[in-house]
Amino acid sequence: MHTRGKVSAKSSANLEEITLTSVEVPWGREEALEVKLPPDWHLIAEGQFDTPPAMDDLSGALRKALDAPILSPPLREMVGPESRIALVMDDESRPTPVDRLAPLLLKCLLEAGAQPENITGLFAPGTHEPMTRAQMRARAGGYVFSTIDCRCCDCHEEESLVFLGQTERGTPVWLNRIAAQADLRILIGTIEPHPQAGFGGGFKNLLPGLAGAESIGHNHLLMPSPDRYNMIGTLPEGNPMRQDLEEAGRILSGPTFIVNVVLDPALEPVAVVCGDAIAAHGAGVEIARSIYGVRLTHQADVVVTNAYPMDQDLRQAGKAILNAAGACKPGGLIIGFLRCEDGLRNVDLPPFVPPLGAARALAKVLGSRGISLLSQHLPARVPVEDRFLVNFALQMLKDYHVLIFSPRLKQDSQGRFPPVLYDDQELLFEEAARLLARADAEVAVFTHGGISFPIVGAG
Repeated sequence: MHTRGKVSAKSSANLEEITLTSVEVPWGREEALEVKLPPDWHLIAEGQFDTPPAMDDLSGALRKALDAPILSPPLREMVGPESRIALVMDDESRPTPVDRLAPLLLKCLLEAGAQPENITGLFAPGTHEPMTRAQMRARAGGYVFSTIDCRCCDCHEEESLVFLGQTERGTPVWLNRIAAQADLRILIGTIEPHPQAGFGGGFKNLLPGLAGAESIGHNHLLMPSPDRYNMIGTLPEGNPMRQDLEEAGRILSGPTFIVNVVLDPALEPVAVVCGDAIAAHGAGVEIARSIYGVRLTHQADVVVTNAYPMDQDLRQAGKAILNAAGACKPGGLIIGFLRCEDGLRNVDLPPFVPPLGAARALAKVLGSRGISLLSQHLPARVPVEDRFLVNFALQMLKDYHVLIFSPRLKQDSQGRFPPVLYDDQELLFEEAARLLARADAEVAVFTHGGISFPIVGAG
C-alpha cells in the first residue's frame, strides 16, 4: 500500500499513528485504486504483510514435500498400477495455482507407476456453479485435461453421490462416489483465512467441495451461531464447522493426502505442505496465520477493507467485510471496496429492498440468537449460501454501519441493492462523515481484505 499526504510517524512494530489523505489499494490483478480518505482520519493499522519470499522453484519444493510429507508415507509409495486415484482440485473462486500444481502432481503419480486411466480429476465447487469443460481445461492445464478424465461435481446430482454416514454434529455425509471409492484421494488447495471454517484447505475440498447439497447445508449452518458468527482465523480445534468437516473426511476408507499452498498477497506460493489431511493442514495454518494476521493494539472507529485477491464477484468479495469486522469498534463504520469484476454472478437479489432503518431495527430486536435462528428456518428452497448471506448481512447491520464502493455492483444491481452502495467516492465519504458524526476518527486499512484478518490486542 502506498500512502500519500502528511505523515507523522510509523513503526511496524507498535503501529504508531499516521495521518494521511489517501491510500492505494489493488484493484484486480493489474490495476490500483486511489482511495481518498478524509485528511483528519488517523491510521492505526495498515494491512501489509511480513511474508516469506516467493518460491523460486515450486516444482522442486513440491517434489521435496511429496518425498517427506507430514504424518504420511511418501506419495510414490502410496500408488501402484492398480491404484484408483481421485485428484481433487478447487474451483476458480479460490486463488490456488492449480494449473501449476496439478501437472506436477500428475507427472509424479505417473512416474510412481500410476496409470492415467485409473486417475480421475475431480473439480470441487461445493454449491458454486459447476464448471464448463473450457473452465476445467484452463484451471487444470491442457496436459492434465488431455491425460486423465476430468469431471466437475454437482452437489444436486444425487446419482453421483454416495451416503457414508453421519457426523456427531448430525451432518449427513453425502460425497462424490468416485472420490469416496478411490484408493487414494489427493486434495489440491490453498490455506487462506475463511470467515466460517477459520482457514481454507485440508478436508474442505471434500466437504463442501465434493459433497451433496444436504451435507453442505448442515455443515455450513453450524456456523451462524448465537455466540460468534465470524470465525475468521480461528484454529481448527476451536471451530465447529472445521471439526465437523474433518470428521466427515475421516469416515472415508483409505488415505486422503493434501497438497496445499500458502500464498503471498501477490498470489505467489511461499510454502507448500503435503501429507495427512489434518496434520499437514495444521502445519499450513500456522504459516498462514503468521502471514495474514494483521495486528492491532485496539479496535478502530473506521475499517477500510479492500476485497483483493478474493474480489471476483459479490459472493466472494463480500467476505472481505466480514473478515475485517473484528477490527472495528461496535457501532463503528466498515467501508468495503469491492471490485467484483464478474458483478453479482450467481447472487439473486430480492425484488424488494426494505428500508435500511427498519432492517437495522429488526436486527437489533432479534439479536444474534434471533438472527441465527431466522437464517436457519428460512424456506427450504433458499440455498445454504444465501442463508449464510442473510445471517451475515443482518448480524453486520446489527453491529456496524457498512458502506460499499463498487461501480460494477452499482451497475448490475439496478437499484435492488440496499442503499449502502456507491460508485462515487466523494459521495461515499460524505455519508461516512454523517454516520460517524466526528472528525478525528481512527482508521484501520486492510489492503488485501480478501485474505487477511485482525488480531486485536496482541503484542
